[in-house]
Amino acid sequence: MKRYLIFLPSTALGLIALIWLYFRPIPYSPKMGFFGMLMVAALVIGGLLGSAHLLEKYLASFRHASKLLERSLGHFKISLVFAFGLAALSAISEELFFRGALMPLVTVWGQAILFGLMHPAPKKAWSYTVFTAFAGLVFGFATLYSGSLIPGIVAHFIINLQGFLEIRALQKKRTRITFPTSINKTE
Repeated sequence: MKRYLIFLPSTALGLIALIWLYFRPIPYSPKMGFFGMLMVAALVIGGLLGSAHLLEKYLASFRHASKLLERSLGHFKISLVFAFGLAALSAISEELFFRGALMPLVTVWGQAILFGLMHPAPKKAWSYTVFTAFAGLVFGFATLYSGSLIPGIVAHFIINLQGFLEIRALQKKRTRITFPTSINKTE
């Protein structure tokens, strides 16, 4: 049961957003077709994953944040279902809340700052919070450009899924026991 507490913040944000949006519908109207929205999502995914890769390579603070995230999720056995479920829940809930409900009230910049603050990191890993605020800004501008939450949801889902699958691969690598394929007895 404790394992599922990780879903609580995203679930709560999603429920708050759904109630909020029931009374104040999303004020956007799509400016492009579904294919165009997927292209915007692809650009967001490439830009944010590429930026994260460079930050991890060249910024100690970001590497430290990655290690902390790996450690904090390390005690969960991340199955494919868990990875897909948590990625979908967090992407949909956070996009509905931050870009759907909050952004019309606090502007694209305000929701990005709040999004970053909702992803705190210790002082030594400060760049994670800054990067998350930047990601919130990118998701926000994708929403404004497309007139839809779809590009942000798709991009957020893929980025989160990639992170969870990367941690899953590290877990599998650590638990894999290698046995010699043949034993040479030399006497």
